[in-house]
Amino acid sequence: MKDIFTLLILTFTTSLTFGQTKINYKVFYSDNLENEGLKIQISFTSKKASDSTYFHYSNEVWGETNLANCLKIDTKENPKYRFKIVADSNRIVVYHPKEKNIRFSYRIIQDVKDENPKSNNRPLLQKEYFHILGQSLFAVPEEIFDDKSGDPTIIANIEWLNFPENFVIHNTFGTQQLKQNLKVKLWSEFYHSLFVGGDYRIKSFSYLKKPVYFAIRGKWLGEYSDDKLFEALKKTIPTQREFWKDNNFDYYTVILTPTITQTDSIYKGQSITGSGVKNGFLIQSSNNPFNHFSTMKYIFNHEMMHDWIGGKIPMRNEELNYWFSEGFTDYYTYKNRLRNNDITLKEWLDGFNKDVIKAHWQNPEKNKPNYVIKDDFWNSQNVEKIPYRRGAIFAFWLDNQILKKSNYTKSLDDLMRDILKNCTTENRKFTDELFLEITQKYLDKDITYFFQKHIINGLDIELKNGDLIDQFKIEYIEKIPKIVIENEMKDKYILK
Repeated sequence: MKDIFTLLILTFTTSLTFGQTKINYKVFYSDNLENEGLKIQISFTSKKASDSTYFHYSNEVWGETNLANCLKIDTKENPKYRFKIVADSNRIVVYHPKEKNIRFSYRIIQDVKDENPKSNNRPLLQKEYFHILGQSLFAVPEEIFDDKSGDPTIIANIEWLNFPENFVIHNTFGTQQLKQNLKVKLWSEFYHSLFVGGDYRIKSFSYLKKPVYFAIRGKWLGEYSDDKLFEALKKTIPTQREFWKDNNFDYYTVILTPTITQTDSIYKGQSITGSGVKNGFLIQSSNNPFNHFSTMKYIFNHEMMHDWIGGKIPMRNEELNYWFSEGFTDYYTYKNRLRNNDITLKEWLDGFNKDVIKAHWQNPEKNKPNYVIKDDFWNSQNVEKIPYRRGAIFAFWLDNQILKKSNYTKSLDDLMRDILKNCTTENRKFTDELFLEITQKYLDKDITYFFQKHIINGLDIELKNGDLIDQFKIEYIEKIPKIVIENEMKDKYILK
């Protein structure tokens, strides 16, 4: 009876792991990181014996190209193995003795010499720290792609070896864990991650018993003290999660890294970017005496919104859906900052008029259709800004429409939570069709033609007084619309 029970357990365990590739990674420290990089030893058991195996290594990630330049393989470290890097195919061809068990080593190095805000997404390895996206750190065997789900599950066991005791190991799956056993989706989790280490300082708190970690390094200037940034993060978390009515985060982290530091007070510019990743987001910013704290609070709110828009509400068509994933995110960045008193009503009005509406109308590329945005998003800053502003203006228009239709009993907030519910409970991805389907329920009319004309084809949304709640009026100054608050109805205000 005991043998039968054991057999049943083994059979059940095998059925659970069937189709999931187990990969072991050992990451080795070097006291000469800036020159030698990180050494990664990968081992796994293939499904069949062969004398060559394909591994995936991404040559292009988030607008960064030629990332194969960061990949170095030394044949002296891999006797009996030969390698061919096919960058255009995101592939490493590994030639080895005919067997199932495969093990070899490679190194990830920094291929840019100087600090450069335009190279934020490339592997960064210096004596004091490293900062590498998961997609640029870990190669995976291509046989994992036999899973036709489009986002296969892998089991990744990661060991961090020989790192000094004071060298922090932190990433979007855990903090200070020298052995990590992950069962994750490849594209949306393992390859949508960040791994850092070195002289990062870690702060943490809990919100409704769920842990939140803040990792920061560098000597920041201006208003960017650790404590002040940490307090801003603690304020942002409740607003976002209360809005979505969702605190289902077992682990969460924000990672802040300086790109270039200039102490000269003549330099007043700031280059700052944020990116959502699995279980949190990262921020990279230039560092000078004029660091603006309001900019950092904006980034906190914007990137955290991606936990849902683009995260728990996954996009079917990425760049084609940027009008929603970036535009509606930007709209709610303003809306939530007003809700938690991070900005005043006047600051919201001034900011939305100047940085969204006016900036959009003055963009010479503003009427580009959606398919052009998809092709040129990473190539032009003007094109990159279109979906942010076009989508935010559309969100403002739609919020007004729902408020008017429901006599202020519902708003765009309700529609957003319905989209989240559809995507999480029915395992759906966001599409234009899903959006229009749900929107029709709130407006009792089909806005497909309006959507096609303004969002897909790119014609300007003509903001009219009749489309907005009584509180708002539109003025045109030199043919550019401007929102004016005419009647401050605090109990019905659109952003409260």
